[in-house]
Amino acid sequence: MTTTTGEPGVRANPTEARDLVERGIAAARGGQRRVAAGLLARALKLDPRDERAWLWLSGVVDDPAQRAFCLQAVLRINPNNPHARRGLAYLARQGTTTAQPVADLAPPAIVSEETTEPAPVATSTPKEPPQTRDWWFHWRWQRRETSRVRVVLWVLPIVLLAVALILHQSVSVARERALAALAAEQQPAFTVATVPAQPFATPTPIPALEAEPLAVVESLTVSYLTAIEAIRADLRTATAAYRQETSQPGGASINHVAATQRLRATVAQALANLGELRAPGVLLPAHEDYRQGLELELAGLDAILEFYSTYDVANANRAALRFQEARAFIERAQASFQAQRQLLGEMSLMSAYTIR
Repeated sequence: MTTTTGEPGVRANPTEARDLVERGIAAARGGQRRVAAGLLARALKLDPRDERAWLWLSGVVDDPAQRAFCLQAVLRINPNNPHARRGLAYLARQGTTTAQPVADLAPPAIVSEETTEPAPVATSTPKEPPQTRDWWFHWRWQRRETSRVRVVLWVLPIVLLAVALILHQSVSVARERALAALAAEQQPAFTVATVPAQPFATPTPIPALEAEPLAVVESLTVSYLTAIEAIRADLRTATAAYRQETSQPGGASINHVAATQRLRATVAQALANLGELRAPGVLLPAHEDYRQGLELELAGLDAILEFYSTYDVANANRAALRFQEARAFIERAQASFQAQRQLLGEMSLMSAYTIR
């Protein structure tokens, strides 16, 4: 083991340093820049005058100032090194004029021609210039990162479009179910035909709870059915307006929310008007069914409004379930209303020919 010329106290171990340099060069060629920098720095601590170690170290450090320091160290050892000259010229064009030491490495001392025992300098030249290879690694890394950015820029709009389509589909399904439940009020209850008609000779008995004369009961029933028909007419008008406002292609969510709020106000008013009616005893079950159906429709409309504010699919599912339950109650109430209208018509027909 010898002492490096011009640097007292630094012990040079060319054999171990050369082994570390070879391992560092192999790591650099394999793209392991940090491992290569550590190995080359350890080699230079053992032999600070290894020209090839300084040259390869300049290719694996990231800081341009540290790269300039390594290239200047190469020129201190070999002023005619063409790779170091080209590297420093390139850094000068990039605006790097100052050099910054790498870790705790010190620059090698300049050896004059009269030095009797020059430090061993590697005479072999790498088959591929370190700077050129490092630039190639850097270019390849930039190209790979650019490709990743392009993939993200292409995939992100597709993902956003898919999310928007899913939300739009959920809103459309919830709206269609709401329209189907509310449209049930506009259709006549055809199931009345399956109810067996009462013979003319057997009039429907008045319930035991009715203490009023038959004429008074008939009058109350007619008034109640007339009031119910007015309430249903208002609901049909509001439903038609809601359907027209929400079925336009490309409609904004804020317009759908406003239309839903107006329909909800109409249903709430219909429920309030229904509470002010006096139902005859024969129509009390139908009255209660209709009231429960309107309350369930209100709950479904509230769920739709919550869906527009949160876009939670659970709200859309809850709205569809409430509309389905409301439809069952409303259809049963409509069947009772229709049956009572037919019965009143039959009784009026009988009274016209009754001997008085």
